[in-house]
Amino acid sequence: MTAMLAAISFDPTIRGILVVVVGTTVLVGSVYAIIATNTGIRAGFLIVLAGLFGWMFLMGTVWWIYGIGLKGRDPSWMPVELNYSRNQPIDTAVVKKLPPSDELPDAKELMESHPLLLAVAKASEGADWEPESLTDVVTVATGLAVAGADDVETTIGPGIEKNGTDFLADHPDVATELAGAPADVAAKISAEAIAVRDKIEDQLNGWCLLSETDTRRGEAVASSDAAMTADDAFGDSTTNSSYIVRDVFFHGGKEPCTPIAEKSLVSRVWHRIATTFQVKNPKLYGVVTVVKAKQLPTIPGEAPPPPEAEEGTSTVSMVMLRNLGNRRFIPFCFTLINFLLFAVVASQLHVRDKRVMAAKAAFEAGK
Repeated sequence: MTAMLAAISFDPTIRGILVVVVGTTVLVGSVYAIIATNTGIRAGFLIVLAGLFGWMFLMGTVWWIYGIGLKGRDPSWMPVELNYSRNQPIDTAVVKKLPPSDELPDAKELMESHPLLLAVAKASEGADWEPESLTDVVTVATGLAVAGADDVETTIGPGIEKNGTDFLADHPDVATELAGAPADVAAKISAEAIAVRDKIEDQLNGWCLLSETDTRRGEAVASSDAAMTADDAFGDSTTNSSYIVRDVFFHGGKEPCTPIAEKSLVSRVWHRIATTFQVKNPKLYGVVTVVKAKQLPTIPGEAPPPPEAEEGTSTVSMVMLRNLGNRRFIPFCFTLINFLLFAVVASQLHVRDKRVMAAKAAFEAGK
C-alpha cells in the first residue's frame, strides 16, 4: 500500500482534486450551514446556489471580456503551403497576386534614388549601412514617417554629424536640405519616407510588407520557423540557422498596412469602433520568405560568423493562414450557462417567496 501511494503523483492531479473538494466543502459548505440554520435547508440551498451562480456569472463576464481564465485556443498561424520557387505552381490563389522577389524594386537602388532618406538612415544605423532587403527600407521609412522637429534636433542632427559627413560631401544638395529649420527638415523627411513606403506598397497588389518593428512580424516568423523545422524544409537537420528570413508579407485582416499610430486620434477611434462591430473577420494570410544560408565553419572560442545567403538559391516562401481560435468562446459559454442557472434559481426563490406571502395573507385573513 505504501509503495502504491508513493507511485501516485499528487501534483497536479490528485492535489488539484483535493483542493477543489476541500475548498468547495469548507467555503461553500460553511456558508450553506450558516444560512440553512436561519432560513431552512431548502431555502438556504437555493440562496447559496443563487449567490454561487451569480458570482461565477460575474467572473465569467470578466473572463469573456479580457480573454483570460477558462479560455479556449489562442489565435495562431496555420501553415498552408511551402513554396520552394515562384516558378513552382502556387496552390493558394491569393498568393498568386504577390509578385516574386525579383520583380520587386531593388532595395539599394530605391534608397539611392532618395538620398535624403538614405542620409538619415546612415545617421542612425551607421556610415556603412546599406539595405539588404525591402524590409530594411520599410523599417527605416516607417520610423521616419512620424519624424518631428524634436527628432531632428536630438537624434537625426547629431547622427548626421557623426555618421553622415562623407555622404553629405558627395551629396551637397542633401546637406542644403538638412540645413533648414528643424520643422521643415522633419516635414521633408516624413514626406519622403511615406513616398518610399507607398512606392513599395503600390507594387504588392494589396499585400503589406511588415517592418522589423511591427509586433506581428515576430509571431509570424516564429510560426514559420516551427513549420519549416517540422517539414525539414532544408533537409533532415533543418534549424533556424539553416536559412535567413528576408521579408514578411500580410494580406487581409482588419489591421491596415500603414501603422495605426500614424493616423489621427479620430481615425484611430473610428477604426477601433468599426473593427469591433465588424461581424465577419476577413481572412488573413501571411507569407514569410527565406533564403538558404551558407554553412560556415565555427571556430572554437570565437563568436559564430554572421549568416550569409547561399548564392544561386531561390527564395522559399512559407504561406500561412491566420486561425482566430476560440479564446473567448469557452468563457462566453461559461458565462451563459451560469447566467441561466442563476436565473432558474432566482425564479425558484421568487416563486417560493410568492407562496410564503400568499400563505401569510391567508393566515392573517382567517384570524
